Amino acid sequence: MLQLRLVRGFICLVIAAAAVAAFAADPPSLPDLNPAEWFDGKMGGTFGAKTVTVFAKSNRVAVAGFRVVYVTHDEAQAFVRASYLPGRDTGSARAKMEVDLKGVDDATLQAITDRAYASFIEQLKAAGREVVTAEQFRDAYAGFKLLPDGPQAVNLGKLEGKAFSAKGVPLWWQTGDPWGDAGLSQKNMRAFNELSKAANAPITIAPLIVIDFAHMQSSGNHSGLVARRAEVGAALAMSVPTFTTRVVRAEQTRYGGLVFKGDDGAISMIKRLDTDIEFADLYLVDSKTGTVLGWTGADSKSAKQKKVAETTNEAYSAAADVVLAKATGAFAKLFAANPAVAQK
Repeated sequence: MLQLRLVRGFICLVIAAAAVAAFAADPPSLPDLNPAEWFDGKMGGTFGAKTVTVFAKSNRVAVAGFRVVYVTHDEAQAFVRASYLPGRDTGSARAKMEVDLKGVDDATLQAITDRAYASFIEQLKAAGREVVTAEQFRDAYAGFKLLPDGPQAVNLGKLEGKAFSAKGVPLWWQTGDPWGDAGLSQKNMRAFNELSKAANAPITIAPLIVIDFAHMQSSGNHSGLVARRAEVGAALAMSVPTFTTRVVRAEQTRYGGLVFKGDDGAISMIKRLDTDIEFADLYLVDSKTGTVLGWTGADSKSAKQKKVAETTNEAYSAAADVVLAKATGAFAKLFAANPAVAQK
């Protein structure tokens, strides 16, 4: 097993080094994916026009934020409720599995984020757009509530992770960001609109991308009348399940930062993007089972497992770089598929 892990680590190191060298020599091209199969969104709510219609209104794209959340803890639960019918008495069943990611450090996650951001900028340019980066409108962040530099611990339901922003791009959240802490405050939402106006109304985006390391399976929540077992499982797979951003083009704002003239909407990934690169080994570290007398008189069973996905900086980087480049490239390709049209 040790020899196999050493070989795998060496292969991943070679892949990661090759990816970095390839980027330095030849900036990333757009992936062979149909972006419309991966992203969708509408302007101004459910009944608005497709978000991509805005992409034709300006050739300039401003990247005002680039947030990447790395999931480090995932869970799955299943439950079968006790039931009773004449001649049939079934107890309840519970199952839970927790999986933690181990072996990748913050410096590596920051480096992955920085490479993904640099790749994204080049992909937008490859899509034919003029890109305005955070460094070019840094003064516009004065109206934002910004977070300190460095990773931020975040959670969403049972998921836990760390949020990073690319170097030189402030980390911030706004209303609607599922992993953020903006709450009901509209401060950053309005500041985002003002930034777009101050930059002379480019198409302004701030991607939030989530990297998950495992697919969790659950048999769900059922009655004992239709199910007898509660089952959970986990499979290692590097993926991007979430990629979302507001899309704003603010020509004029009023009432403290609301878009009065221009466009305001959102776009999100509609299905998970995976890679099959092996990057970790899954180990069982704790297992507990129990049986008690349920309220119906039948046995109630419970099972809980705790596992660790053990990786290395090199192995994790090799898989994350690939799936991130595909995700950002598919998004950038939306701009190529919806080219800017000269405005009259």
